[in-house]
Amino acid sequence: MTTARRRTLAALFASAGVLLGTAACTSSSGSLPGSGALSYDAVRSTAEKLRQNQGGQDVCPFGLDLGKALTAAGIPGTATPDTGDGRAVDGDTGSGAPPQPWPSGFTHPPEMPSVPARPPHASVGCDWRVDGTPVRAELVATTQRGVAVNLVLPLIQRAAGAGVDQLQQISTDQPAAGQAKLVPGTGGAALARVPIKGDGDLILLVSQDRTGAELDRALAGEPLRRAAEALAGQLR
Repeated sequence: MTTARRRTLAALFASAGVLLGTAACTSSSGSLPGSGALSYDAVRSTAEKLRQNQGGQDVCPFGLDLGKALTAAGIPGTATPDTGDGRAVDGDTGSGAPPQPWPSGFTHPPEMPSVPARPPHASVGCDWRVDGTPVRAELVATTQRGVAVNLVLPLIQRAAGAGVDQLQQISTDQPAAGQAKLVPGTGGAALARVPIKGDGDLILLVSQDRTGAELDRALAGEPLRRAAEALAGQLR
């Protein structure tokens, strides 16, 4: 592995570190009316049921309706569940992990002697097609406040086409609870931090699922941010 590659991976690990997740700056990016109606336990129990239901389901839980969000955001188009792989809704859970040693010979940040611990987490993903354009909403909850964004940086990198510097920016300039903002990169992803009931952290990542393909500009940039804001405001 080259020195440049090691530095790149070190930056990615650092930006994904839970220890950095508690420092979240905000910008004027809109606000959500969320009431904190969802808890970590509610998201996890739903994710577990989705994992057990191998047949999947088409209706996104928690009241998430992309069609209504598009209308609220002033975006034309018809949203339908994307069942291309047999299911439009899926769930996943993780039990977390304690701090881990860095791989042998890996150059790591001196202030981070080990790979940071990861708290338990759960996610629910919903897929739609908007007049042919694939759109995915990923709701992610964790038991530790302020760390959900950093836990999903790999998802954000894929969705937004973000580079290392942009991932660092996302890690340090996160939306506060009740805010939605566009993720730096291609303009194909937006992120909202949703008020949560009880302890933990809850975020919603909305993106075009068009890896390697040209973005639908009607659903990118500020329009996508408005759609994410409207979608997150539906959570109940």
